[in-house]
Amino acid sequence: MTAYTIATHPVKDFEIWKAAFDSGLEMRQAAGELSAIVIRGGDDGNQVTVINTWASLDQANAMLNNPEMKPIMEAAGVLEFPTIIMGNSV
Repeated sequence: MTAYTIATHPVKDFEIWKAAFDSGLEMRQAAGELSAIVIRGGDDGNQVTVINTWASLDQANAMLNNPEMKPIMEAAGVLEFPTIIMGNSV
């Protein structure tokens, strides 16, 4: 069953964050990501929402709880831990 995550968080600089996000494509795909859509805030260009499609919730959870993610997110300029919604398609 296909799984989805929706994560939203502020970043220090969108362009720096986006370059870091793009550079993580292979890592995310190896973890089971099938696709990702980035939405930039209309009122605040440094507010980011990412909608990911995963092969399973287990794979999404493993990626989100990967200890390597925290320093990567900090280096990308993520200012707060993301608010994350997870679920399966029905």
